Amino acid sequence: MLAASWPGSFWIKDPPVPTHAHLAQKVTKRATCRAQHHMEPEEVPFQLLEEITDGFSKERKLGEGAFGVVYKGLTKNGNHVAVKKLRDNVADLGHKQFQNEFYNLAKLQHENIVRLYGYCYQIEQKPMEFYGIQVLVEETHRALCLEYMDNGSLQKHLSDEFSGLDWNTRYKIMKGTCEGLKHMHEELEEPLHHLDLKPANVLLDKNMVPKLADFGLSRILGDKELTRTTKSPLGTL
Repeated sequence: MLAASWPGSFWIKDPPVPTHAHLAQKVTKRATCRAQHHMEPEEVPFQLLEEITDGFSKERKLGEGAFGVVYKGLTKNGNHVAVKKLRDNVADLGHKQFQNEFYNLAKLQHENIVRLYGYCYQIEQKPMEFYGIQVLVEETHRALCLEYMDNGSLQKHLSDEFSGLDWNTRYKIMKGTCEGLKHMHEELEEPLHHLDLKPANVLLDKNMVPKLADFGLSRILGDKELTRTTKSPLGTL
């Protein structure tokens, strides 16, 4: 149960940003209770994320990509969570990635897809001096709170150092990855395509169950859309 793994007492009930409150409502309607364990992702204050990641310290860093850094968070009740903090220096593109990944993860409910627990979208005003005048500068904090995966990514286990996986574990990883893709391609009302599938985006939990992650580039392709041309250099083909 999601509620057992991430306590609701940590969340604020009403998101302060109207656009994302509307976003959460829209996602809820589209993800119409596919499972009893479905829980709507709620907004989390940035201050809480700082607390559970020790101020986004280097020691808590799990990895990073073009749009953000992932940190290991420890909640007050001892549970772990992955906090994906998006960079603020790619504002327009970073916001699109954040919004896209939120939409996609919020509607995906499957045991082989990483779970979204919550999100943070908070604008902070900071004072700074500009030509001798004190002005307020806005800094936008964007983050996603995700299920923590104890065994990291599949990429790590493909190296020579971690090449000792037995056949049953390898089969479990292959089968689970295919089940997650099948859910996206065949079991949704509108098929969703990952577009950045690679070993680094297949995460493994403590029981070596694979879960697809990083849905910032994912897109819905219509039934009649056989091809699509993109000018973006981002993604994995």
